[in-house]
Amino acid sequence: MLELDNQLTKIVHVNVRNERHGDEQVLGMDMRLQTRMSNDSLAMFSPTLKSSFYHKDDSVQGDLVTSADHLPNLKNPKIGVIKWDGTWEHQLLKILDKAKKQDGLTLDDVRVKKLSIEMQEGGTVFYNYLVQAHPDEKTAARVIALLGQEVHMSLGVDEDAQESVE
Repeated sequence: MLELDNQLTKIVHVNVRNERHGDEQVLGMDMRLQTRMSNDSLAMFSPTLKSSFYHKDDSVQGDLVTSADHLPNLKNPKIGVIKWDGTWEHQLLKILDKAKKQDGLTLDDVRVKKLSIEMQEGGTVFYNYLVQAHPDEKTAARVIALLGQEVHMSLGVDEDAQESVE
């Protein structure tokens, strides 16, 4: 499961729409997000994923980094984008404002899906994914104002939403 802890994330695209929940109109929002992380983050999905795609080429790196788990080189550089199957329900997304902590945004009970992983030479991994939420109008406007920008975000299980389902 994708988890973020104060990670710099770009808001690539936002789509706002009205949804019908019974007789009620509810604001819905899709956000296409991109997060850049170290290839160590691949362990969120499988402990062997990093070593499946990366290795250390001593002829290129030399003795700059001696750590055995430092694997910066792609085994198959032409592999392209990998789609990761799964949908994660009842997540909590926090968009943090570093300057004014009280002005951060919280979107609860969001759904994360359509995850793709783009691995780069050097050990950087780009995660592209879709977050679906039901914000109020003020929160939606603030998210739209951040379109195209990189902001710090945290993403994890929404304990309150999890409990209400169980």
